[in-house]
Amino acid sequence: MRVSVIIPTFNSAQTIDDTLRSIMSQDWQDMEIIVQDGGSLDDTKSIVEKYPIAMSGWQSEPDQGLYDAMNKGISRATGEVVAILNSDDTWMPNTLEQVVSVFSRNPDIGIVSGSIEVWEDLPNGAEVMLKSSLVHLHQGLTIQHPATFVRRSVYHCMGFFNTRYRIGADYDFILRCVQANIPLVIIDTVLTRMRAGGKGSSSFSVDNWRIRRSHKLSSPAGEIIACATSFARYVVRQFLIRVFGKKFLSTLRGYSWNKRIYR
Repeated sequence: MRVSVIIPTFNSAQTIDDTLRSIMSQDWQDMEIIVQDGGSLDDTKSIVEKYPIAMSGWQSEPDQGLYDAMNKGISRATGEVVAILNSDDTWMPNTLEQVVSVFSRNPDIGIVSGSIEVWEDLPNGAEVMLKSSLVHLHQGLTIQHPATFVRRSVYHCMGFFNTRYRIGADYDFILRCVQANIPLVIIDTVLTRMRAGGKGSSSFSVDNWRIRRSHKLSSPAGEIIACATSFARYVVRQFLIRVFGKKFLSTLRGYSWNKRIYR
């Protein structure tokens, strides 16, 4: 079973080598690597050139953001299964072997998702393991997208990521798939390590509000309350970070991660 690995990049020279090494160390040979670069100005390309299989899938051109880059990569993919790995994340050993095994044993399955290990790239930084879950999907994206693998046929059936969402298009995509009854399997295995501070690090997202409204997941009154509460938390959080700095941010992250009910 061929796997297409899409790596959206932009000025990723500091982290992409770790990402590529984690892919190359997988015990799975039938794969292609598609590096969809947004026109990096740093040494991203020179690092990718060290890996011929990755360089063969290199494309660099301006895009309209992360999800536009992902969509471009998906459109170029030829594998039966599509994986998206951000250029500052890494796979755990044997990730592909485990995922392909699930797809192979279950030909009707469209999506496989596992757990992620989120960590801060700081001395004594916070760290937590987050599981994928459908139970609280009405509240936000509880399917861990960095550890989610999708059959290419699902993208062609359901459509790609909606680029009108700046940081929530993966949430919208999963909701569309669930509402269309695309078979999804969750495995209780850590598949991906993810650095803290990525696109979804903000505790307040207008995108989430818009997506929940578009999918009619709650009443307008409930959404107004949830939105106001989330925004208030965001404002307080930003104020405390400005006053106390990164050390406080690390402590706050550790606390909030461990309070998540779908850990």
